[in-house]
Amino acid sequence: MLQTDWVVKAEFQIEAIRKAAENGLQALKNDYPNWPYNDARRAAVMRLASILFFPVVSLYVMRMHMHDPDWWEQYAPGSGVDMANHGRDAFDRGVKGRLIVELLGNLEHSFRLILNQLDPTNTDWKFQKICQSLLRPSHPRLDKIPAEWEPTLQLLRLMRNTVHNSWTHCPENGKNATVIFKGKSYEFIVEKPLDFVSWDLLGDITRSVLQIVVEVVRDKNVVSLPTIRDFGVAQVPSAAHMPTS
Repeated sequence: MLQTDWVVKAEFQIEAIRKAAENGLQALKNDYPNWPYNDARRAAVMRLASILFFPVVSLYVMRMHMHDPDWWEQYAPGSGVDMANHGRDAFDRGVKGRLIVELLGNLEHSFRLILNQLDPTNTDWKFQKICQSLLRPSHPRLDKIPAEWEPTLQLLRLMRNTVHNSWTHCPENGKNATVIFKGKSYEFIVEKPLDFVSWDLLGDITRSVLQIVVEVVRDKNVVSLPTIRDFGVAQVPSAAHMPTS
């Protein structure tokens, strides 16, 4: 077996955050039992827990199989180390990219629904504008603005944009960008691929995203809203799994 310490660390880190999301969802069910299954406030946390299941299982596959030369020999006899290294790296990048895209997609969808309920005249549809409108410190829509929301979501947004450009920074404004997140500077250089997307960083971002989401849906001004239907929740569970009043 090859060295798998970093995979073990990543797997257990993301699994811990997934469990924290599940616990956060259960707490919402307990505190707000009248919120229906497809309420956007509940769905924002529920969807986050679901999103994290895929990278946890993928990291398990990497740890158990993709670092094992015998597994690669069964998959592609005679392929050798080069194919194993390339395949493992490509798989790892794909899992990271999917996580980045889905984290931002959940935020964009959920925050838009909440913002539209707070302000029915809202016309903002792009992620950056939605966040600026919902989380603005001046004339706030929320009772309390989550700490560190701006660097977290700016970093996630820029990373998502690079995923859409083969992991290369190609912004509309043609400018470099710098984000300081948790005391560390992250540089986005025009036409340069990212070289800093580690599982440690993704863990920090995901943990921060969970905290922001929970604070938003539990905000006094958001809690007081009527039901916010999330049309992205297509399937209603059986009565046995429905919240009780």
